[in-house]
Amino acid sequence: MTFSLSYREKTLYASLAAELVVYGPYFFLHHENTVNKVAGMIVAIIVLQIILQSLIAAFTRQRLTDERDKLIELRGYRAGYLTITSLMVLGLGALWFHSASGDFQFESRMVGLHFLNVFFGMLVISDVVKTATQIVAYRRSI
Repeated sequence: MTFSLSYREKTLYASLAAELVVYGPYFFLHHENTVNKVAGMIVAIIVLQIILQSLIAAFTRQRLTDERDKLIELRGYRAGYLTITSLMVLGLGALWFHSASGDFQFESRMVGLHFLNVFFGMLVISDVVKTATQIVAYRRSI
């Protein structure tokens, strides 16, 4: 049994791998994240994506997309959007709960960096959900 991946599937797998390679160490290995590390992550993901997508485009002959590709892309974006909105509502609710109960102190100088990390994490999670949804949709339709 051989699996032949389309151009779009290859780009999705490359995007998912790049996201896990770049974002994984940021969230799981570093304890003191800074704004410079966030900026470095963004630059790293852009450079890695350019390299990977260029290689895939160079070595893939069939790069045409059809209606199925567009529907799968829309399905992925819908899943990502629902994820980001759900996480934002959950995060804002948790912030309200902690501020209402008096557990959260706004005087801390690390509050801005904490918010940056939390919301950056929400963006990363929603992007991974979007990409994974598209990969699953491609695998189901074969």
